[in-house]
Amino acid sequence: MTRSVMPNLYSADVERTVAFYRDQLGGTQTFRTPAKGRPSHVELRLGDVTIAVSSRDAVVAEGLPEPAAGHPMELVVWVDWTDDTVDLLRAAGAPVLIEPYSGHVSGMRRAYVADPDGNWLAVVSKDRA
Repeated sequence: MTRSVMPNLYSADVERTVAFYRDQLGGTQTFRTPAKGRPSHVELRLGDVTIAVSSRDAVVAEGLPEPAAGHPMELVVWVDWTDDTVDLLRAAGAPVLIEPYSGHVSGMRRAYVADPDGNWLAVVSKDRA
């Protein structure tokens, strides 16, 4: 039986990507290896979920093919208000892919931004309408 799931984002620059999730979305680091120097893997707590950020080079060292940038998934980030979070991310330099809008099939307010590696984040909140 599955006890938990942890998305693992592959990054060209782990420190840059960790800074994005920590500084812009309030992530708290729970694990880092190696403990000193340039990290190859970091885990961050975002709300009720832990995500991992791993170096693309470390993946190759494990015997897997080198990950390529792409969009095989999206990370859904639930926030208090989509518009405020998108404004914060935009000011920090995150590309806004789709501006906040209402009327998503889920009935939630939604927007899309990209993290430093181009991974898609759906920024979602309850609609105030």
